Amino acid sequence: MSSPPPVELFKGTNWEECHKFVLAIRTRALWEGKQRDSAWMADFAATYFWHKALPWHSRLPEDVRQDWSKLELALFDRWSLPEDDDE
Repeated sequence: MSSPPPVELFKGTNWEECHKFVLAIRTRALWEGKQRDSAWMADFAATYFWHKALPWHSRLPEDVRQDWSKLELALFDRWSLPEDDDE
């Protein structure tokens, strides 16, 4: 069996790190066969918040912390792509 796709700790540095984190969680969930399990994805992602991102995550409402769809939107709201960056 192959190794699981890696997921790096998410420090909350910038939008690029955020996008890489979201893609890593999605990729790992697909590898685990859990891509439709929003609660599993949110719980899994929670173990990778660190530095600035950890207290941010801890302050989110419980329903956001437990639902990947809501958590992903919260991540993109907090670490949004700069308006003038269209790469």
